[in-house]
Amino acid sequence: MEGAKPIMGVQPIRLGIVDDHPVFRLGLKRAFEREADLEMAWELGSANDLLATLASSPVDVVLMDLNLGPDQDSLAATRAVIHRYPAVKVIIISASLDGDAAAAAKAVGAIGYLPKDLSVPDTMAAIRDLAAKKVGEIVFGDFLATSAGANGRKEISRHGLTRREQEVLVELRRGRTNREIASMLGVSIATVNKHVQQVLKKLHVRNRSQAVARLHADAAWRSYQAGGGVIRH
Repeated sequence: MEGAKPIMGVQPIRLGIVDDHPVFRLGLKRAFEREADLEMAWELGSANDLLATLASSPVDVVLMDLNLGPDQDSLAATRAVIHRYPAVKVIIISASLDGDAAAAAKAVGAIGYLPKDLSVPDTMAAIRDLAAKKVGEIVFGDFLATSAGANGRKEISRHGLTRREQEVLVELRRGRTNREIASMLGVSIATVNKHVQQVLKKLHVRNRSQAVARLHADAAWRSYQAGGGVIRH
């Protein structure tokens, strides 16, 4: 299959990939070949030659695997890239969505954190969205593990929600719209709409307000039981 032809007058987003799984790198390469505005400049299996590669072949965005294997520190590599090349944006990619890891990625200067199980369209859309952000702009969503608190996580997870559905519910509780949630999580609005519908179905409620009310009611009741009949706020 021929790659997508560049759009006249539009400079493609140049990307580099650092990931120790060749199959995953190949999959991303094939996906980028179908996108006219995304161009994969190089791929590396480790961070050993990352700075030298950036010096000889500059890119706009580096996709950095969180877990590169033994003797590899992706967060240290991210910090080094941003220190040496402040204009380069680093997006951490991971096989799992972990709030602590996302917070650590944000602390070293990464501009985003994407799970590897996103669909190809959502991954491409997220990369475009993050690449368009200004350096230094906060674009991370508030992941469940760092925002909901231990009690909140327990109340959400007991309803059988997936991790992504849990994240969506956390943001619903904060009054954010589907568009805002999509932007924060780096997915499409259609994807958020589907997650919201699943949340409503699993919580056995009809709308967003009822979902949030149900979550608060469950938390209050369990707090009441744990406190021997005393409501804790």
